[in-house]
Amino acid sequence: MEPARSGALHRDLAHAVRMGPFSATLHLAIEASGLTLEQVRAELAARGALVSMATLSYWRRGLSRPERPESLVAVRSLEEVLGLSAGALSGQLGPRRPRGRSAVRRESGLDVVDAWGAHREYDDLLRGLDPAGRLELTRLSTLDRYSLGPDRREVALSTCQVVRAEADDLSRMTVLYRTYDPPSPAPVMTALHGCRVGRVRIAADSGFVAAELLFDRVLRRGDTTVVDYELTGLSPTPPTETDFYQRFFPYATAMYVLMVQFDPATVPARCVRYERRTEAAPDQGVREVWVGATGQAHVMATDVPPGVVGLRWDWGAGLNDAPSIRRADPPAP
Repeated sequence: MEPARSGALHRDLAHAVRMGPFSATLHLAIEASGLTLEQVRAELAARGALVSMATLSYWRRGLSRPERPESLVAVRSLEEVLGLSAGALSGQLGPRRPRGRSAVRRESGLDVVDAWGAHREYDDLLRGLDPAGRLELTRLSTLDRYSLGPDRREVALSTCQVVRAEADDLSRMTVLYRTYDPPSPAPVMTALHGCRVGRVRIAADSGFVAAELLFDRVLRRGDTTVVDYELTGLSPTPPTETDFYQRFFPYATAMYVLMVQFDPATVPARCVRYERRTEAAPDQGVREVWVGATGQAHVMATDVPPGVVGLRWDWGAGLNDAPSIRRADPPAP
C-alpha cells in the first residue's frame, strides 16, 4: 500500500474508532490490516470464535450488527485479530437494537434522527409508511443526477438505484429527501422507470419528504430491480443559489455515483468532493473535481460505508471550507 494512502487510511480508522459507527470501524480496520475476509474468519476460528463469511460481510457492510452473546465474544476476538485496542469495536455497539416499529429509526449503527438532530417530523413522516426493505434490500448501486440552471439554482434531481432482495415478497422501498431551504410549493416526485410512486409524506418545516416506491413486480430472494425517479420543484421561494449536494448513507452501499450538471454558460470556479462519517463530522478525503467542457462534474465511490458523500462548489474566488448547508438527499429506511 502506498504510504500516502496508508496514512489516510489509518487517520480515517482513528476517526472511526472515536466516532463510529461499528460497520465503518470494522471496514477500515480490515482494510488497514491487509487481511482478506477469509483470513479474518480463519483467525477468529483459530481463537474459537466461529463466524461465517456472510455474517462478517453483513457486519462490515452495516446490514446487521453483533447482538447475541457469542457474537459479542467474537467481536472482542476481532479487536485482537485486527490489532485494535480493547473496546474499539465492542464499545460502539451500545444497547441491543430496538425492535418493532421504533426500529425504523436506526439503520446499521447510525441513528438517522441523531445524525440530523432531533426531528419529530421524521417520525411523523414514516408513520404509516411500510418500512419493508429497510434491511431486506441490498443497495447495489445508486446514481444521483443533480442539475442546475443558468441562474445557479436547482432544476431537478433524478436518482437510479439497483437493489437486490434478501427476502421473499418485497414489493416496495421507502426513500427520504431533505432540503434545508424548504421550497414552496412542495417538491414533486415522479417515477420514471421500474416503479410507481405510492404514499408521499411531507414535513414542510423541517424539509423532509418521504415516499414509497412500488416496484413493477414482487421480488423474491435474490431478485434485482432498477428504480428510477425524479424530484422537481426543489428551489425555495425566494430562490437561492445552490453550492453543494450530498447524500447520506445510513447503510453501506456497493457503488455510488453523483453527477452534477451545471449550465455550460455558468460553471463554478472550483469543485471539491468530500466524505464524512456523520453530517456533523469533519470532512475527509477532500480533493478537487474537474468540471468538464459540457459543465458536468462527478464523484464515484465504491464499497461506501455508512456516512456522507458529497460535492460542493464555489461560484467565485475562495472556496468556503464550511459552507452553509442547504440541501442533502439521503436514502431512507
